[in-house]
Amino acid sequence: MRAVVFDAMGVLYQSWDDLVELLIPFAREHGSRQSDVEIGAVYRRAMVGELTTSALWQGLGVLGQTADLDRTYLAGHRVVPGMIELLDELRDQGARLGCISNDISEWSRALRATHGLDERIRHWTISGDVHVRKPDERIYRAFLASSGLSPDTVRFVDDRAKNIDAAAALGFDTILVDFAGVGSEPRAVKTVPDLRAALRRTMRDRG
Repeated sequence: MRAVVFDAMGVLYQSWDDLVELLIPFAREHGSRQSDVEIGAVYRRAMVGELTTSALWQGLGVLGQTADLDRTYLAGHRVVPGMIELLDELRDQGARLGCISNDISEWSRALRATHGLDERIRHWTISGDVHVRKPDERIYRAFLASSGLSPDTVRFVDDRAKNIDAAAALGFDTILVDFAGVGSEPRAVKTVPDLRAALRRTMRDRG
């Protein structure tokens, strides 16, 4: 294994469903009268680069300065406890680190800077940049093209079975996690220490 690649929401960050847990409540608190379905539709357009965050807030009927809204909203995101330490361990062991995430480009960059992830993770493939979302195979192919890695050298960690299965179909080695404890998949890793152990086994087995 040459690389470990992580999903963002639910893996690097605590929120496993940022739309339901964070965006919908935030939009409602700031004046949006749209339904959950309507908010989700606008969000998905922004996640594939069709809308800027300014256009997102306007589309949701949220009033205010874009920079202030972005900063206040993103303050609700937290890194999973123990994840920074795991990233540092993997990097020190020589693994190349990456992230494949369904996210708005501006928000992804801001969160990475705030939490020091750009210092640790080398390769970022964000749906807002490549205009396609997981589990579409094109986002995984975009990661491989930009990183220069082959799928058999990558261990991919995600909290959605459909994303794991799509990556596995392309030849990625995969680990499904459920840090939030919301799923029923028996194969899912439940804690960061268990993820560390699974990754160590992979490194040992592949030498």
